[in-house]
Amino acid sequence: MSKAIQLFGLLLIGTTFIACESEYSRTVKKELKTGVVHEDLILGLKLGQTQKEFYDHCWQLNKEKIVSQGPGNRFAKHVMLLDSTSQDSKKVEMLFYGIFDEKKIMHGMHMIFSYLQWSPWAKEYQAIALVEDLRKKYLKQYGGNPFIEITIDENVKAYTKVDGNRQILIYPNSDKDVTVKLQDLRQKLGNEVE
Repeated sequence: MSKAIQLFGLLLIGTTFIACESEYSRTVKKELKTGVVHEDLILGLKLGQTQKEFYDHCWQLNKEKIVSQGPGNRFAKHVMLLDSTSQDSKKVEMLFYGIFDEKKIMHGMHMIFSYLQWSPWAKEYQAIALVEDLRKKYLKQYGGNPFIEITIDENVKAYTKVDGNRQILIYPNSDKDVTVKLQDLRQKLGNEVE
């Protein structure tokens, strides 16, 4: 009888451990196991490009007047409509720069968005509203899994979407700005998910 109780206890602990695994962790494991690889980032940039290829591509986009130099020469800048099919779409500024490893290979994209019409008193142009608009944009653009709410800081709610190897992370970092990161989970997590 005591072995039966011990076995029941172990099963209960195992079940509790599995139930405690977050929805995010389960989604990451499930998606990476599919073997689906998404390489497209933004504006024709792709995972696996070198830093030089990134600069060359941005230079070409600049010549075509699609991007310009961002503040402090740390980002490229692109102004766009969030939803080009909507008549009431809002203009946003997107600052972006590649996420590179030590070999200068791009494994993601770091972006900062803000509404062009932002002002401290205009609630419809605050970062919280922009987070929602960006979630809709990326869900419409990429389809696939829904966004999952996660906490990256005790005061900051973030949203992440994982499809195959690609993770999209969205969170406000001020009243004005929203950070979006597109990352290759294979590189970000390495062997952690095996």
